[in-house]
Amino acid sequence: MFKQFLILFIFSTMTVQAAQEFKGESEASAIVVSGNLNSQTVGAKTKNTWAFTENDSATAFGSYIDGKSEVLDSTGKVIDALSKSWMAGVRYERVITKDQFSAFIQHMAEADPYNGIFVQRNSTDIGVKYLIIKSEVFNWFAELGYRYSDIFKGSRSVNGVAKEDTYSTNYIRAYTEAAEKFNSSVSGKLSFEYLQDTKESNQSLWNAEASLSVVMTSMFSLKTAYLNKHNEGTPAPGKKDTSTWTTALVANY
Repeated sequence: MFKQFLILFIFSTMTVQAAQEFKGESEASAIVVSGNLNSQTVGAKTKNTWAFTENDSATAFGSYIDGKSEVLDSTGKVIDALSKSWMAGVRYERVITKDQFSAFIQHMAEADPYNGIFVQRNSTDIGVKYLIIKSEVFNWFAELGYRYSDIFKGSRSVNGVAKEDTYSTNYIRAYTEAAEKFNSSVSGKLSFEYLQDTKESNQSLWNAEASLSVVMTSMFSLKTAYLNKHNEGTPAPGKKDTSTWTTALVANY
């Protein structure tokens, strides 16, 4: 399975590198997840940005995790099974004021059994981005916006008719990210995202991530990262926090 990810990683890197309009980053990683569900897996992640003009850009991003893990069956019992977590999305961003304000719209779909999304969640974001600090060694920005999410939980029978079991909600979203270049080889990044459900005050979500990267060559680097996802609405006896440690080989192109 790891060989398949490595081949996909190298192929996608070479393909995108051939198109000079693109700037991107791809990862191949080994991941340990602990929380409501535990898993040891391998994964791949990519983020590619295409600048149409000086003020307009589009980004395609995605991730995929595959491995043997613990999952919950319909009765809440923990069982061992093959588990897949994935996310894919696109984002369009328009600069309003150079090196200061921009507006964006984004759509993504995801499935994450580690965090309670057992089938699929679709989310659409719209908001603004503000560059707080931008320099050669330190960058810091913040985003504020609105998110609409539609969670598909599966199908159920109502009077003998199959109907989709879905839940829709709205969030106020705040996000900030800071990145610092300590020297020519070492850099770090911190990010925090908070989502407040506008329908249920006790259904807030937040994600925090810290990462450290070390340059190996002009193209490749090694990155270690810690991500914590918090879901305030997780019912007992489930855990509200899910943590992910990642060690990844990163290609920048």
